[in-house]
Amino acid sequence: MKRIILFIMGCFLCGAMKAQHQELFDEFRKDAGDQAEMFVGKIEPGYPSTVYINDPYWLNKNFTSGNVVFNGLTYKDVSLRYDAYLKQLVVNTPIKNSNVYIPMNSVEKFSLGNAEFERRNGEIMLILFKGSQMELVEWVQMELKEKFVDNVKVRYEFKRDVKYFILRSGQMFEVNSRNSVLKLFPAFKKELRSFAKMHNLDFKEHRRSSLASMVMYADELLSNSLK
Repeated sequence: MKRIILFIMGCFLCGAMKAQHQELFDEFRKDAGDQAEMFVGKIEPGYPSTVYINDPYWLNKNFTSGNVVFNGLTYKDVSLRYDAYLKQLVVNTPIKNSNVYIPMNSVEKFSLGNAEFERRNGEIMLILFKGSQMELVEWVQMELKEKFVDNVKVRYEFKRDVKYFILRSGQMFEVNSRNSVLKLFPAFKKELRSFAKMHNLDFKEHRRSSLASMVMYADELLSNSLK
């Protein structure tokens, strides 16, 4: 009789726990809505300042409203940030304000504000310019370094390596200066050199915007030559 009572109590407790889990899940689905499928990843541990000197987030460590194409569906106005070290898109969930990783194998592209990110050659890249003849993209690689003071490890620091590529006719060409762009378009070297001088393009202090302006003009020149 004692065993029967214990068995009944066990079934009751299991049923109660199952009902409680179902209730929490239903609450989650209600709050998350159609975006619930994205919120099933691991919780982001973050980068506390007591351990890390800086952070590895691309563009901004703050969450930014953006869109995600996930499993072929577009989810709009989602709070996002991108961890360039782990290559993980992080979403701020509506449940207890927690941050979770979105399964990247289901992410086709996403945006952070006005910045558009897409896959190129299997890597997430920032689209700086997309024209009829070419694209200019930015790629960031993060490396984690140990910071030492008096031979004692103090904290960790992320080192950022930024590269720019022109994508044209199925090929990628790295560019980082005015001359690197000129070499790719010898037929328009004179026009591009004059354009850079006229607009005071500074490839040291403002490399990203200068490359974008020059590539945009190169795309225009090439498009006009094909008409």
